[in-house]
Amino acid sequence: MVWIPQIADLADRLGAADLAAALRDPEALPHASAATVPLALDDPEAGRISGAGVLAAWLAEQEKWRAEHEVDIEPVATTVTEKRAVGEWVVHLRGPDGSRIGLPVAVAVEPAAALPVRIYHSRWPLLGHHVVRSPLLPYDPDAHASDVVGAYKAALGAGDAAAVVATFAAEGYFREPSGDAYRYAGTEVLSGFYKGFFSAGGGIPLKLCTVTEDGTRSAFEYVCDRWGDADLPPQAGLAVYTRGGDGLITAAHVYDDVAGPVE
Repeated sequence: MVWIPQIADLADRLGAADLAAALRDPEALPHASAATVPLALDDPEAGRISGAGVLAAWLAEQEKWRAEHEVDIEPVATTVTEKRAVGEWVVHLRGPDGSRIGLPVAVAVEPAAALPVRIYHSRWPLLGHHVVRSPLLPYDPDAHASDVVGAYKAALGAGDAAAVVATFAAEGYFREPSGDAYRYAGTEVLSGFYKGFFSAGGGIPLKLCTVTEDGTRSAFEYVCDRWGDADLPPQAGLAVYTRGGDGLITAAHVYDDVAGPVE
């Protein structure tokens, strides 16, 4: 249950003024626009929310929730192309035990899509366990990540730890969906981490749904339905990879709630 008001700014950057206005105040959307603006989003906890009235009620609850949990929103990065934008934030809030936690959240905004706002984050930091989330988008066999990120995805699918680590810069890191407490940096640490990841019988062959690339970052939405030897319930996720000056990966951020055979 995490709404980030700055999501509307992504719609603005894509030239989708009506969608941006509706995300700020759904009930102020003119009736003529309501028939043409696909006003829908999917949230990890609330699920599918559509229609001005339903969205307005949910946003009002979100405003209360942010106040109760003393939320501060830290921007991380934005990846923008002509038709889609992916925003990343860390939402700092008071957790279930009263301590402060930092919850990584990513959002894909695609105004022309039937589901124009897709929110991704793990529920582990909020609940202490994973929650299976069904795919938000269909697998697109024509979606491919380019250059080093494509090489990373191929090595991840093959379960080749050495090839995965070779795509990272010396100072590069991988951050799990639960935040900076689960951050792994440097060649030796990453090597041990990925060997553990692949200890369940092989790699993680993600099925891509969308790819959003701006030359520095590659973001892709995906379906994960297999991990090593284990078949999983198909689950939605989003990952963002940042390239450094040498073209290698300096940061890998994953936003999903996949409960695999290896934790």
